[in-house]
Amino acid sequence: MLDATRDGMIKREMAEIPADLTERANHLKAFGYYCDASMVGACAIPDAAWLDTPIANPDVDRLADKLRTIQPKSLAAGIDVIMAGLRESMALPPQDCRHHTHALVLLYDHPRAPRDGEQGTDWIQDALPQRACLRGMETAVTLASYIRTLGFDARAHSMAATDVHLGALAAHAGLVALENGALLNPFTGDRYGLAAVTTTLAMTPDQPIAPGQRPPGSYRSGLGDHAKSARTRDPFAKRDFALGPHPFETLTRVEEPTTYIDRPNVARVPKRANLFVRGLFGDMGRYVQEATKNGNYVRKSAAAYAFRPSLGAFVLLQDGGAVGAPTPDTPENNAANIKAALYFLGVDAVGLSACPDWAYYSHDTTGAPITPYHDSAISMIIDQGHETMEGASGDDWIACAQSMRAYLRFSLLGGVLAQHLRNLGYTARVHSVMDEEVLHPPLLLLSGLGEVSRIGEVILNPFLGPRLKSGVVTTNMPMTHDKPIDFGLQKFCEACNKCARECPSGAITAGPKLMFNGYEIWKSDSQKCTTYRVSQKNGAMCGRCMKTCPWNLEGLFAEAPFRKLAMTVPQAAKALAKLDDKLGKGAINPVKKWWWDLEMEDDGAYRPSRHPVNARSLQTGLDLKYADQTLAVYPAPLAPPPYPWPAPMDREAGIAAYEAMISAKEHRKRRAAGVPPEHVYTPVKGDAPVLAVVISKAEKMSDAVTKYEFAMPDGSDLPAATAGAHIDVVVAPEFFRQYSLSGDPADRSKYQIAVLREDQGRGGSKLMHRIFEKGRRVFISPPINHFPLVETASRTLLMGGGIGITPMIAMAHRLHAIGADFALHYSLSRRADAGFLDDLARVPWADKVHLHISDEGTRADFAQLTPYQPDAHIYTCGPDAYMTAVMDAAEANGFPEDARHLEYFAVPEQPDYENHPFTLVLNDGREVAVAADETASDALIAAGIHVDVKCSDGLCGVCKCGLRGGDVAHRDFVLSKAQRETEIILCQSRAAEPGGKISIDL
Repeated sequence: MLDATRDGMIKREMAEIPADLTERANHLKAFGYYCDASMVGACAIPDAAWLDTPIANPDVDRLADKLRTIQPKSLAAGIDVIMAGLRESMALPPQDCRHHTHALVLLYDHPRAPRDGEQGTDWIQDALPQRACLRGMETAVTLASYIRTLGFDARAHSMAATDVHLGALAAHAGLVALENGALLNPFTGDRYGLAAVTTTLAMTPDQPIAPGQRPPGSYRSGLGDHAKSARTRDPFAKRDFALGPHPFETLTRVEEPTTYIDRPNVARVPKRANLFVRGLFGDMGRYVQEATKNGNYVRKSAAAYAFRPSLGAFVLLQDGGAVGAPTPDTPENNAANIKAALYFLGVDAVGLSACPDWAYYSHDTTGAPITPYHDSAISMIIDQGHETMEGASGDDWIACAQSMRAYLRFSLLGGVLAQHLRNLGYTARVHSVMDEEVLHPPLLLLSGLGEVSRIGEVILNPFLGPRLKSGVVTTNMPMTHDKPIDFGLQKFCEACNKCARECPSGAITAGPKLMFNGYEIWKSDSQKCTTYRVSQKNGAMCGRCMKTCPWNLEGLFAEAPFRKLAMTVPQAAKALAKLDDKLGKGAINPVKKWWWDLEMEDDGAYRPSRHPVNARSLQTGLDLKYADQTLAVYPAPLAPPPYPWPAPMDREAGIAAYEAMISAKEHRKRRAAGVPPEHVYTPVKGDAPVLAVVISKAEKMSDAVTKYEFAMPDGSDLPAATAGAHIDVVVAPEFFRQYSLSGDPADRSKYQIAVLREDQGRGGSKLMHRIFEKGRRVFISPPINHFPLVETASRTLLMGGGIGITPMIAMAHRLHAIGADFALHYSLSRRADAGFLDDLARVPWADKVHLHISDEGTRADFAQLTPYQPDAHIYTCGPDAYMTAVMDAAEANGFPEDARHLEYFAVPEQPDYENHPFTLVLNDGREVAVAADETASDALIAAGIHVDVKCSDGLCGVCKCGLRGGDVAHRDFVLSKAQRETEIILCQSRAAEPGGKISIDL
């Protein structure tokens, strides 16, 4: 997969980066070291380094085909955009890259070879070159992706797929020298693997090194200021691979985790309950949805987005069937082999546990129930990088990249392990941040990788602190399981509030552990946390809690004696936390800052952020009181339905749910008394507003217009539709779009829509054209009709402009079926741009169709085409100017208002409204204040009053509400003048005057 994604699309907009070539080289080298390369060099590419015949990975074509055909079952932000980009990149014809002028060369050294008879090394014998190739290409692909996002061409090269002689480039970049016919590195000899990135981005090259050099004495002795030395380079020099780099064998093991889990009463919730997914669907409002759209909170950071394409691509490799019959071995040997292989590859900590049913989500992304399928879990944690963390604030422009780096590392190495288990005849599934069906925290607890911390669902490891990301592989391979650990963290976190004090969003509780969905944890306000992480302007994402925790290894507990004291003397916790503050641990070390603070806004170029970058010092003077906090939680009863549809969050209910949480002691008492559990998930709450359909046809009618037809997967009838109806289509979670039905309403075997690709629009139609293909599973609403046809009219005029012809066609089908008098007028600029021309020529009512094509001189004369007769009706849909012209002509010709009908398919140009605060008055007399910067619907939802919202543009009519009184500035595109007397669209309309009051029927 890495070789398949070594190329990609180059961002058209050139980034604003330093012109100094040495700064560029140092920056890119630092990025390579951040990705754990052992050594990085830069060079100009000599002509002799290009291979006459490039080396190709023969497996790439198979993966390319999989990329073209598979549809991931994931609701991860931006996954469809990632997949579309990968497909389009791989569809390009092979390109020569000899125009590249410079190269970054990456050297990955080998750990020691497995010893004879060493337990756990059965799978990793003779795998050193493959390991180096894998890890080197991980970094090369990431750096190439990064350079392309900056607007320069770049390609990654591995030992399995390359256009260049890697050894020659390494020699020119000063990483190796030719000695006695071999390319040797002074520090590792011939024990290394290479990867490279070739690029058009100019940088200062390194000089070649002289042969015959040896490491200095300071490196050999470990007494110098080197980041690594001969003594520390290989953590397995004196340890078995199966033991890992950290001394887990020294920890106390216990039978049960140190946090109480009421296993019979753990509430399983759907994947749809994930807070990032809820943000995408608009559950937290338009502001958060915009921040999460397309994964914008990742895309806005150049460093973070570099990891994103590979991370998305690995979703395709997360699952698969077993290959052949299981290879027999003992559970003990299987466990040792799993651990040794993962530690060998570069995982930082591994734990094995049972995978109980309650660790699974209840429903998948389609809303289908998940039946637990594996009984064992392999949990892994990846260090987010001590050196970089030390130079960061925790919520600056490298924060998101730290997460992405760790997530990619797990997806890669977890994917390798899962495929190996399948090759041994067992089933295995990877559960990554992009697509998971199990909850990681309980499995990390069960597998002995840490304890619950005050940070909330974050499991803190005694050797990495909270500075980690996790991943899980579930499998049916038999293995021995690890036990939970107890290193005294519960007492420590009870005494230390540093993470809560430093949390920028105020999401971390300063209070006690309480029961949430069957778990005893310090429950944070995930809504606050998620909102800040995705939408803050002064950085990308947030890991401030991880940065400032005393257990972070940049803090006091980097010193083993203090770590030992914290583990064994709980009474010392408060004093140690204060000492950590006094020593300034968790502050920023500017020497360690290597990254550029580059931000992308509105899909433009990456530029230095125009916002002040977060560079926080410690808030040691802040005395955070639990009593002063207002936190909200969303336990199982407040989780959304499982299907992919909006479900606005009720923050007032969340606050009440937090206040209703109880201690583990009270929880046990209630269960012993037979009281039903408080947190139970009920998946079905009324009829599902969603249909799972398949695209039965995708027909390109012009360069920009495509017709799509949807059918039930089993061939059954769809719900009945009436002429003028539309459906809501989930293009992606953040792209809900309304499309008028254009097919015959009498044909219930399919729904038909036509979509105009608007390259300068908001992204929904453009994405649809990229990803909607025949066979794709799609979620839509049942038909909704805010544009009904009056079937008793004496004559009906149907006026469609451009893509606005779609509802007119459905109306014409119905009018023909009932024998009504009608005419359909289709206005378009050019014949080549039009849709449905072939269809309209074949319909039985083709004689009713009149084309008006501007560049053919047949532009419509609306005054002549709209004569009025008693009881006639006129309908129009199309661009705003077109509909205005039709309605003006109809009014002038005598059509009364109730006989004139129009439907907007896009928000027309609007005045630059000035918003003022106002008040909503409810039926029971309650008053809800609406601020100037929020909508009436958002204010009601925040007050705990349910309102259905979809488009938020005043187009779809879903948030329509009765109006009882008040002067309203109606800003919708749904209601007629008469309807506006008694109804209001809550997502757009407001009080007409500052401080006004509107009484609504809620």
